[in-house]
Amino acid sequence: MPGATSPWRVNDVVTYDRVRDAATTLSALLLTIANDGGAVVEPARVELADWRREVAAVDGYDRAAVTDLAERIDRRIRELEGSA
Repeated sequence: MPGATSPWRVNDVVTYDRVRDAATTLSALLLTIANDGGAVVEPARVELADWRREVAAVDGYDRAAVTDLAERIDRRIRELEGSA
């Protein structure tokens, strides 16, 4: 439809892309933990599945929800990297 505008602003797309990138980093960290074996395998797999569901379910048009998710993912990455 000519002249129609998207409800997304450019910075919304950037924020959403940042969430997707951070989720990829978090997934890699959790997969590394799961692949190391031991008692942490199943909890890491469950956490990975939970994060994947949450990223897939976030409403990309809800800026507050996207920002909150990004902050929580970043915090978890810092925890796993040992810098929290």
